[in-house]
Amino acid sequence: MTQAKKKPKEKAAVKAKRTRLSPEVRRKQILEAALAEFSAMGFAATSISRIAGRVGISKANVYVHFASKDQIFETLLQSLSSVGKAQDNWSKIQEARNLPEFIDNLIEVTYEALTPEALAIMRLLIAEGHRVPDVLAKWHKDNLQRRAERQVAIDEQVAVGRMKANPLTEHFEFAMTPVVYAAVAKLAFGDAAAEEVERIKDTHRKLLRQLL
Repeated sequence: MTQAKKKPKEKAAVKAKRTRLSPEVRRKQILEAALAEFSAMGFAATSISRIAGRVGISKANVYVHFASKDQIFETLLQSLSSVGKAQDNWSKIQEARNLPEFIDNLIEVTYEALTPEALAIMRLLIAEGHRVPDVLAKWHKDNLQRRAERQVAIDEQVAVGRMKANPLTEHFEFAMTPVVYAAVAKLAFGDAAAEEVERIKDTHRKLLRQLL
């Protein structure tokens, strides 16, 4: 008996199923699924099977990209380092032509990094970090290293007279504490905190202009 020819839509569906995603895209999917599961179920109650099921892949496929659930958690924490994107954009911040522009770049990049994803990871860190002390300790060590690198950059600015020598430039991490306040407001009140966060951001900018 002659087999009926597949319709164009059926052929397209078969082809779509065979499409392989790049490792970067698949890792991103796994991390997004893990964050959703950790947030809903907690770290301890979340299994690799649940993460795989949310992505629509097998457990074996998850292990191709991550050796363990701890490694997935660690990767999520790494994306949070000093509110995530601000770390990656530090070079952009330093490209400023003068101090007011430096402050504007710093404020914009840092507050833009308070995304729903970053806040979800922050909530996860607070609630579940104690369950993986080794992972948390490693993340903390890496974060301290990045802060030290930023401090060197600030010291260089002070040395050439671009910034004032004062307690704030000596310990620059304190210059970013209002961001933590903004993050807590967003965590606690969500969109209802939007106006408050804008006030914090504006005041933060003004304070840095006076103190640096």
